[in-house]
Amino acid sequence: MKLSLPAPEALRLDWKPATLENWNVLLSAVHQLEARAGKGDLFQQIIAQFMQMSRSGDFRQLPELLKKRVGARALTQLWLEDGDFRRRLLNRKLLESLVAMQQPTLGIMTLHNLITLYFREFDQLDQQEAGLRDDLEQVIKIQLDRRSVVRRQPDSRDVLAILHAEAPWLLSVDGPMRLVQYLRAENRELAEAFVDFELRGLDTGRYADICRAHYYLNTLKELPLGQYDDVFAELLKPSVCKAPYQGDKRIGHAALELLIDRAEGDPGENWQNFIMDMAGDPRIASTATSYREWWRPLGEARIERVRSWLAKEDLRLFLKALEQYGRESGKEDLQRMFPARQRFLEGLDKLKLVRRTRLMLGNKAAHIVKKILGSELKTSYVQLTNENGMSDKAVIYIDCGDFCIVEGSHSFKMWVYLAPPDEKVYSYDVKSLSHHDLTFVVPENYKKEYGASAPYAAIVHSPRSWQNKVFEFLANHGIALDLERLLGQKEYSQYIRFFGMPVVRANKTHLRFDRKSGEDASHQTVKNDVSVANRSVQSTETQPLSKLAISILSYLHYNGAADVRSMAYVLKTSNSEIINTINRELSQYCAQDKNFRWKIKSEKSDSLKDKGLFQ
Repeated sequence: MKLSLPAPEALRLDWKPATLENWNVLLSAVHQLEARAGKGDLFQQIIAQFMQMSRSGDFRQLPELLKKRVGARALTQLWLEDGDFRRRLLNRKLLESLVAMQQPTLGIMTLHNLITLYFREFDQLDQQEAGLRDDLEQVIKIQLDRRSVVRRQPDSRDVLAILHAEAPWLLSVDGPMRLVQYLRAENRELAEAFVDFELRGLDTGRYADICRAHYYLNTLKELPLGQYDDVFAELLKPSVCKAPYQGDKRIGHAALELLIDRAEGDPGENWQNFIMDMAGDPRIASTATSYREWWRPLGEARIERVRSWLAKEDLRLFLKALEQYGRESGKEDLQRMFPARQRFLEGLDKLKLVRRTRLMLGNKAAHIVKKILGSELKTSYVQLTNENGMSDKAVIYIDCGDFCIVEGSHSFKMWVYLAPPDEKVYSYDVKSLSHHDLTFVVPENYKKEYGASAPYAAIVHSPRSWQNKVFEFLANHGIALDLERLLGQKEYSQYIRFFGMPVVRANKTHLRFDRKSGEDASHQTVKNDVSVANRSVQSTETQPLSKLAISILSYLHYNGAADVRSMAYVLKTSNSEIINTINRELSQYCAQDKNFRWKIKSEKSDSLKDKGLFQ
């Protein structure tokens, strides 16, 4: 007899509501049984014993429990599931004892628990105890070797086999970075990788979070210059920026290096704000915590590059304080002079003369700036003391390469020097300065540094003649400026009619002081078109490079080209030392361009990289 059945689409089962409810209860019971698999009464009793030990601090029963397979499984389960227990009872010593008591190998479930713990907690294990992540990693690798998983199960695709033979690199501090590199090469998603490597359920742990952070770095590599991206907000989270990257570096360090290296000149407000929000102002003492944590690992060349960007910010803040003070004080003469001073200082920046700056604010001036900017004020500044009416003053130091300026907001002379004067005005270790420091100590130290007759100018801001005094002083020492860029159009015409064009001397005054001999060399003048003389030197290809030579090459590598004075300023050594080092050790690697700025010869760049100097 042939049985006739309805077509599948015609088959309908009408379940009563009570039946469906019972079915859900049954499903729930099955899930609970699954969760309790291997966790019988003995397991629960040992769990209770461990919890009691944690509360009481009585560990007399611990050795006996660690000898049992069920005890090892219970302990590692608590490490996974109970954060408070983990914080109290997960440490390197107990991990070592667990392994020692479970010889020759850990149980399979215990090993699975440790692998899960590794991927969930990862670098946070080192917050528990320094070196704990590495210890756990070594335990897992040794246990995988002892089990010889691949040899016994050659076709296995479980996590033990994969971690032992296919992808042991996943178990390393660089694992997240290497996994992301693998995914990018294969054009695949992170979720797929966690399935492929049998790490299901671990894509919400700390290891996966760091993988995502590496994805953020890849976004930065492709982000258009100066553009904002939501990835900035993610990278600023401490859990992301402080995650490990390579060696001692963190994700945040990698992000900072990427943006700083990509930005040739002004990085734009979005990138600059991100850098400052993450690392703070680099113009602080080198002993400060934030400097040691974020800036020192980036290297001096990158630090100097960011400091040069921030010079524009210092100028902006100085001019804001000056403008606001003029308004609040009601002083008409100060308000009348403000546009001219603004054009002059902004003109120096437009002419790309400004190398670095240092902002100084009295209490009232700082209050004005903070009132204007509010939370936007991120810059570091020197505190001016209250004596001699400095409370409402703003002062700025500007290094323009061939000359330096110390300019004050009002009732303060403009001081023009032919070389960086006293370290006080630009050192990031100096926290405060007084009127006496700026008007007496700094000029005196300048003369001690470069000779008693070293020229400088202290110029009063008289309405008509202050710019002329600046231009004439510099012209008398061989320094030419583009007056049109430093004066308004009408102002320029009036200036030429009244004063005429300043005559620039053919010889430029160069100040230097030879500390080795103590000889005063402040009177030297050098023709503007004379470059450093070539000398016969031994081949540097076979000579080891000195620390100064390596520092010069590093600076030139990251800055493209630089004059000797800038390098001397950054490297904190004399100009003559740099010139001698270039002639003695670097003549085959370096050359001067038409503006007499030193740069690395293009054909030598790769050979220097091959030597590992710029890795």
